[in-house]
Amino acid sequence: MRKDIHSDLQAVFRKVFDNNSIMIMEQTTANDITGWDSLTHMTLINEIEQHFKIEFSFNEVNSFSSVEDMIKCIEAKILKT
Repeated sequence: MRKDIHSDLQAVFRKVFDNNSIMIMEQTTANDITGWDSLTHMTLINEIEQHFKIEFSFNEVNSFSSVEDMIKCIEAKILKT
């Protein structure tokens, strides 16, 4: 499941940042991707929620410090459904 989430999440990143060469890893942070600022972060969160048909809480979004944090949260939400 984690590989599928990672693959889908990479597609969302590529769409949001309009860059098909983006390769995310679990350790990837906002500092690693050009243009990942607070505005694109909110766009990214919205696109992730739509893609995976989930909703993040404010606290969850604030706790994300890397792609790994996002994947873990997405995985937990998918498993609950």
